Amino acid sequence: MRGSSAERLSSVEHGSGGVTVREAGGAFWKDGGARDWDCWVPEGHFNLSQRFLKCAQHIQMEGFHQVPVTLSDGRGQPVGVAATYRNTIDGADLGNERIQQAVHLVRGAAPRFLKYGVIEVGNPAGVGFPVRSSLSSTEAITTLARWAQAEAERQRSSLVVIRDIEPTAAPGAVEVLRRLGFVPSPLPAAFVVPLPFTSFNEYKAHMRARYRGRLAGCMKETASLRVEVVEQFAELAPQLTALWRTLYDRATQYRRLVLTEGFFASASDMPEAKVMLLRRPDESVAGFGLLFVDGPMLRFSCTGFSREAALEEGVYFRLLYEVVRYAIEHGCKAVNMGMTTAGPKMSVGAQPVHVSAWIWHRSALQRQGLGWLTQNLMKPPPPVERNVFKEDVPVFQDPALSEQPVTARP
Repeated sequence: MRGSSAERLSSVEHGSGGVTVREAGGAFWKDGGARDWDCWVPEGHFNLSQRFLKCAQHIQMEGFHQVPVTLSDGRGQPVGVAATYRNTIDGADLGNERIQQAVHLVRGAAPRFLKYGVIEVGNPAGVGFPVRSSLSSTEAITTLARWAQAEAERQRSSLVVIRDIEPTAAPGAVEVLRRLGFVPSPLPAAFVVPLPFTSFNEYKAHMRARYRGRLAGCMKETASLRVEVVEQFAELAPQLTALWRTLYDRATQYRRLVLTEGFFASASDMPEAKVMLLRRPDESVAGFGLLFVDGPMLRFSCTGFSREAALEEGVYFRLLYEVVRYAIEHGCKAVNMGMTTAGPKMSVGAQPVHVSAWIWHRSALQRQGLGWLTQNLMKPPPPVERNVFKEDVPVFQDPALSEQPVTARP
């Protein structure tokens, strides 16, 4: 759809009336396209906004093609929005290193082994419930899942993936997906730091002695680093991309998304976006974090630093503490720190939130095989719990994972 003004309509019948799914069309990418889209995106759901989806156009992924869609009722009136994507999933990325090695051996003879063309519903650049609508989650997910299955048959895509569903927060969606033949695939946990604190000092005071000592040691070790928060950072895009790439090149799993200079330059235009820099005394950048202020949530989107900066300068832990400090000082109720690197994030107070992707293959036999693989060989290991605070801190529900129906704002 990108670069095209065509709008194609698919119809899905359910209940007593027809609900339709329509590609948003080329007008979506123009500034005026936000008006009819963002009215469905409440506070706390920034990753589904038109301005973020425009930014996400600048990521790179094999076969990536972004297709925002709108849902309409039987009278043609809009009742919700969702982000969908065409891309390629590399099954090797989802497994452990032993599986990856075996797959790469097979690919010497079969280069496309365990690579699947996929229609994906849900934002590949952020965690969040995949649709916002005045329909119940049961109705909305039924509509989108059936539409995606029909699209997969039409385009001969192997898979449909509906992702980032937290089972206890969306039981209706889970029931629908099971009924339609989808199988669950556990994703790495998302890590959320709840922040019922009025100051960073109060946050520290609630820590157990062990973790309070770690914080003090980190601050002492990194005392030469200066924190700077930048709102306009387009000119830093080449440097940020290079620092992010140093992490990407060291990663062994979940290497689907490649961020580009265009992504960082586009993010700079958004009022929600900030870059937190850690500068050395010579003003060089030791590391950074890209932040999005999203209502009650601060979203720690991505980071970048060299291996040497992590090991010798303590950059990563200092960034995590400073992100928590920034969130508290700006009235946020929690920080969503994203997936991966469980240990460091849980050591600053993050709690794991378990989300799943739901997968449907056009072949019933392969659906069964994928279900077994994702529940066994590809299942991510559970994070080791940390007991950071003296007293339990209540879990804060990320609104992006909520299935609550929404009403369009005027």
